[in-house]
Amino acid sequence: MKAALSGVAILALAAAFQSAVVSQIHLLHGVADVVLLVVAAWYIHQDAPTSWVWAVLAGLMVGTLSALPWWLFVVGYSAVAALTHFLRQRLWRVSFFSFFTVIVFGTLWTQGLAFAYLRWVQVAPISFRLAFSEVILPSLLLNLLLALPVYSLMDEWAAWFFPTQEAEA
Repeated sequence: MKAALSGVAILALAAAFQSAVVSQIHLLHGVADVVLLVVAAWYIHQDAPTSWVWAVLAGLMVGTLSALPWWLFVVGYSAVAALTHFLRQRLWRVSFFSFFTVIVFGTLWTQGLAFAYLRWVQVAPISFRLAFSEVILPSLLLNLLLALPVYSLMDEWAAWFFPTQEAEA
């Protein structure tokens, strides 16, 4: 119960930090997605429980803070959770490079969903080339720059709430 409440608090803090601080840090027109990094770090950790509830909850939190529809973030973060779950099942030991892989594909997926929604549903005159070079790639770079600190913090949090068998002995 304590771990579940702390998970909700971490997601809420990540969403608040993303909307208040990280959204003000731009590289061209790209912005980092801290909640995506937290969700990926949560799911990549070996001992943390993986439930779809966390991805959906994170998507709902970010969706309420964004001008884009909430379901875009639920779909995006759920895809990140699914990719991470797939990697955890297929790999014997999930490494930090697997986390980078999830971040790259997750960023491209979520930014691609946002572009597709704006381009074809909202009919915004945005060229793919401009969106890719001005928004998607800078967002990917910022996510990769923040990946190490977020991974380290989430690893410490997971070790605190989900100790391994060796640490308990």
